Amino acid sequence: MTSEEMVPGRVRDIFVTALTPETTHIAALPDPLPLGHRIGLVAPGGSPRERIRVLAEHDETGYFLDYYREGNDGETSWHARVREDGSITPLENLTWRRHFDDPEQARQERERVAAHNTRVVEILRAKNLYM
Repeated sequence: MTSEEMVPGRVRDIFVTALTPETTHIAALPDPLPLGHRIGLVAPGGSPRERIRVLAEHDETGYFLDYYREGNDGETSWHARVREDGSITPLENLTWRRHFDDPEQARQERERVAAHNTRVVEILRAKNLYM
């Protein structure tokens, strides 16, 4: 790969620093970090606690790393974008429904969550981050 197809090392280091508090998996981020390739990260020692996929890209405002983490419980996940300035912006994420005793409220909540999650899965699949 040419250097134009890679994230500059200083930017990769910023991504690692920004995400280190979130997960030990970030230590597995490749160096050099290719642009446009979905990468699955495995924690040092192969910890199976969570699954993480990342995608480094570049747009008009600079480099960014889209990050999707899913816990092994299948119910916790986090979807975010890390910019080259180290800022982290939460992106749309899967959500779980709240419990309602009222059957009509429960039905509406199921429909709301299903529609939201369908849209989020489409976003994640388009980035090849969905697991």
